[in-house]
Amino acid sequence: MKVFLLWMSATLVVGTIGADVDVVDTEVDNGAERALKCDACKAVAFKFSEYFHEAHGDLLLTASLKEEDITEAAEATCDDSWEGYGVTEVNGVERLTGPGTDVQPETEVEVDPIWPRRLQDMCDELLGETPDDKTLYNIWLSGNSLVDYLCKGDGLFAACSSSNWGPWPGDDDDDYEDGEDFDYIHDEF
Repeated sequence: MKVFLLWMSATLVVGTIGADVDVVDTEVDNGAERALKCDACKAVAFKFSEYFHEAHGDLLLTASLKEEDITEAAEATCDDSWEGYGVTEVNGVERLTGPGTDVQPETEVEVDPIWPRRLQDMCDELLGETPDDKTLYNIWLSGNSLVDYLCKGDGLFAACSSSNWGPWPGDDDDDYEDGEDFDYIHDEF
């Protein structure tokens, strides 16, 4: 009986040690991925703000755009070239830099052709899951934060507030794996 209890205790300790190491490794990977996804979501929110501001032009902020102008601005956001984004390391964690992110590079920025495509796919997915284009526009027009709505909510809209946001939008696309240049893919649409 003592041998059995000793064996069970040893199994429990070894199993617990293995689980702790596994959890620590997983959290590090999730933290790095989570930071990149949050940065990417902030970049998308920034682009929506830019395009709504451009479309709104000289209109007073009390006036609204026509629905077709809102849709055109929202779709143009996702169709943008998404250039100027890259990855850098900040405090030992990979972070996305570029317009709309709050990341200041400590080292040289690594430009990777996957980022324009990932940002475009994230934009398309967030726009597709928004009740309608006018929802985003009205949030922007009211002065509320598109980052709060798109990135700090629940479910799909939780890139900055969830520890398990899920895979990158479009990750199941073969285009990510074959190393095709984004400009070539983008020109096909």
